[in-house]
Amino acid sequence: MVVLAMTIFANVVDAQSAKGKGLNVVVIDPGHGGKDPGAVGKTAKEKDIVLSVALKLGKLIKKNYPNVKVIYTRQTDVFIELNERANIANRNNADLFISIHVNSVDGNTTSHGTETFVMGLHKNDANLAVAKRENSVILQEDNYSSKYDGFDPNDPESNIIFSLFQNAYSDQSLLLAASIENEFTTLKRYDRGVKQAGFLVLWKTAMPSVLTELGFISNPEEEQYLKSDAGQNELAISIYNAFAKYKSQYDNSSVYLEKVPTRPTSAQTPQSNEPPKVETNNTTQPETVAPSKNEGAAEAEKTNAPTPKADETTGIVFKVQIKMSPKEIEVNEKNFGKYYDKVSYYMHDGSYKYTVGAEKDYNAILKFFHEVKLSYPGCFVIALKDGKRMDLNEAIKATKK
Repeated sequence: MVVLAMTIFANVVDAQSAKGKGLNVVVIDPGHGGKDPGAVGKTAKEKDIVLSVALKLGKLIKKNYPNVKVIYTRQTDVFIELNERANIANRNNADLFISIHVNSVDGNTTSHGTETFVMGLHKNDANLAVAKRENSVILQEDNYSSKYDGFDPNDPESNIIFSLFQNAYSDQSLLLAASIENEFTTLKRYDRGVKQAGFLVLWKTAMPSVLTELGFISNPEEEQYLKSDAGQNELAISIYNAFAKYKSQYDNSSVYLEKVPTRPTSAQTPQSNEPPKVETNNTTQPETVAPSKNEGAAEAEKTNAPTPKADETTGIVFKVQIKMSPKEIEVNEKNFGKYYDKVSYYMHDGSYKYTVGAEKDYNAILKFFHEVKLSYPGCFVIALKDGKRMDLNEAIKATKK
């Protein structure tokens, strides 16, 4: 496992150095296929729904951004190994990887809504359950044990190594994931949030990557929406619009948004204005990694808390990043817990990145990191130089010298 970890890390560095500026290549990954149907509803299969949405998404990107190369991991009903899906993206030096899936909970017909994942540690049993279900496809691959260095999707210990890659492209991935979920809410879909979990297909991709779950095929009402042409068009447009906004921030390009066609009220998306339903023991209430549309409610609570200060530290300093948002977040105890009076922020890739702590010594920030992690399981260490983000490994080397 350690050897594989170092190999993947080397591939990440090589891929970064090989890429030029601009978002030029996107890989769209319709999950499952062929002998692997994915989640199965009463009348539909995940593999068919996600393929249709993926092809619609690719067509929108090609129409509006003819200079962007769109690559699919599959365009027909064929079985593609998880390892190969990531290899397709890596071989083509992709700038972005979007994996499309449909959710399901055995024995539960009420779970509903969308959620988008980025690579990271499982923060609760629900996230782990989704990752295990999507990763279990490797059991249908030949020699999967040797191919994935002994990884077993049912063994919790196999997920430990994922923590090594949590930071590689986390900021960019979170930015896109938050944008996708925000676009889904324009369809009046219930937003289950942006989450982290250990997906094999994201783990091996050397570029910003997200895995989006379009809805629950185990919910009869959502199944009808997911398999409908109108529903698939809406979902594809939403993902496309998130892609367009992400690209505009990535390379300062123009934004070409698509409008979702108006439909009669009776045909609108299910659960339009419902509050979240109480889930069974198979799922939990959603937790958000990046601030979601509900952040505004918290911001409306005026307090005497200090305004966050822009980071003006000089030289190389290590900090713990706890949140990011495309808009400024009011600093109060509800938004930042016990660390609200220690928060500062910096701007990076068009987003506000909120941090706590400031140490010149990497070992010192690691100690603080383990404390913060109890309140923010998704936090990670970053390095700034004169208030601007820099490569963590370069910062560690420089401070050691």
